[in-house]
Amino acid sequence: MKQLLLRVDDDLHARLTERAKREHRSVNAIANEILSVIGETDGRTETEKVKAKAAALGMLAPHLKIAKEATPSGDVEALRARVLDAMRGVGPVLDSILDEDRDRLL
Repeated sequence: MKQLLLRVDDDLHARLTERAKREHRSVNAIANEILSVIGETDGRTETEKVKAKAAALGMLAPHLKIAKEATPSGDVEALRARVLDAMRGVGPVLDSILDEDRDRLL
């Protein structure tokens, strides 16, 4: 993650601080959200943005072909069990990503 040193006038800082308090968030989170919205001119859909964020966090697996030839033994259920096991614990992180995007759109 990169850092950005940004000088703002006292009034803007006060407004950002007040908003952060109202929303129970940090000034950094508010500033990131604002800059992110302004910087979103790349034409990607919301789904593409969420997928990109998940990929950046290393949570997006390549598409799996679930078929007999997808596993050397032809055991589709064993493959399914391995995939499910590999995904354990990512639900809360994905929920957080989706919540961030949902909050930003409201």
